[in-house]
Amino acid sequence: MFQTWRLKLREAEEAYKAGDLAKAGRLLVDESLTQFLPGRRLATKVTSRKAERAINCIKSSDFDSAWGEIEDAILLSGETTDVLEARRSLVDAILGNINVSLRTGDATAALEAIDLLEKRKVAGAAVVTLKHVAQRIHSAANLVKRGKFSEAEAQLEAAMRLRPDFVELEQGRADCRGWAEKARVLTEQLHHAMVEQSWSEVVALADQLLQLAPESALAKEARKRAWAKVGATVVDSMRGTDRWSCENGIGKVNGERFLLWVDGVGGYLVCLASEILLGQAAPGNRVDVPILADISRRHARIARDGEGYTVEPLHILRLNGESIQTKTILSDGDEIEFGSGVCFRFRRPHALSASARLDVISRHRTQPFADSILLMAESCVLGPRWQNHVVCCDWEADVVLYRQDGELYCRAMEAIEIDGELCDGRGRLSTNSHVAGSDFSMSLEELDRCTTQPLL
Repeated sequence: MFQTWRLKLREAEEAYKAGDLAKAGRLLVDESLTQFLPGRRLATKVTSRKAERAINCIKSSDFDSAWGEIEDAILLSGETTDVLEARRSLVDAILGNINVSLRTGDATAALEAIDLLEKRKVAGAAVVTLKHVAQRIHSAANLVKRGKFSEAEAQLEAAMRLRPDFVELEQGRADCRGWAEKARVLTEQLHHAMVEQSWSEVVALADQLLQLAPESALAKEARKRAWAKVGATVVDSMRGTDRWSCENGIGKVNGERFLLWVDGVGGYLVCLASEILLGQAAPGNRVDVPILADISRRHARIARDGEGYTVEPLHILRLNGESIQTKTILSDGDEIEFGSGVCFRFRRPHALSASARLDVISRHRTQPFADSILLMAESCVLGPRWQNHVVCCDWEADVVLYRQDGELYCRAMEAIEIDGELCDGRGRLSTNSHVAGSDFSMSLEELDRCTTQPLL
């Protein structure tokens, strides 16, 4: 009588020959075929192929798949030489990415990667040092938001002591010194204006200070007192407006949006409302962010509430892998999953702006297609710095889109051309404006109200 294990072994061999290593490995483990010599030989072959696959995944920066191949191989044959070599290559590649993230100031991404390494029991002095550096940079970003520029500079200095080769952090320290001096001057002027009871000036100065330090308690309190004195309703300038009306501008109704095309960089769907709906791109479906995916027509709502953002699930929603059923606060770097596999990453990159960005990290697309979605509050910063809402590596300086008195403006450090007319560094934008500078060019394209077009 032919033994059952031989039948299973033959099935595993056929799977191996067909390139289905997952099935071959599963049969070898589940059926305990490695207790037999032919099974152990096949397991060695599968393990070697999985190690090769892991190396290929590393080369294409698909680290999750590489981890999967390595962990399957270890379960099958233990820590063989090939598997250990693949694991070392993977760890080195991840550490290299973490170094890049920290050099560009993206502490959130670095901390996420370090956390995954620690969960997989990857330790060592290099990991510990990078974690301390990431924590310092992350702390500096939070301190900047509160106007603690000297403390932020000290955190960056401590990070540089741990990794002197991260010379890019010196620019961050220089920025902190510049912001500290601006904040000092504005604070002195603000105190003087309050003593003189020049409330209009207090409001203007407080707004400028909030642009530097969005969580400045002094500026918020001064602004509140000023509006109370003049009998106006307090509206946080960092919050954005619910309705943005202007005769010739872009926003006419709540929920209006437009496309921002940045030459040589990409296209961005800009949503102006303080609350947006995300859902399926289906004919007649009225959502702000239509997604070409198998999700609900109205799947989730994201709102700017005060200085923060919340996400409200209308159907199945996961936040950082955990299912949520109620409105939840979003933090920089959070991963949002709609339905099954439609993934976005929420970012608050710029410490001086309440605007946010949604990056598509799955292979799904929006309609119309956009590289990212910008949730614009009062301002949107484009330029070469890592903390900008749109990073434009080849630009010399930042360019700012901002909202003022119900209209949209563009500001740059040089003369710019808007719709064929030369402006001295600042100008108002209309519905479909084109803006050009010495080293940049971008266009705005108005979209109809939040409906999707029939799919062809």
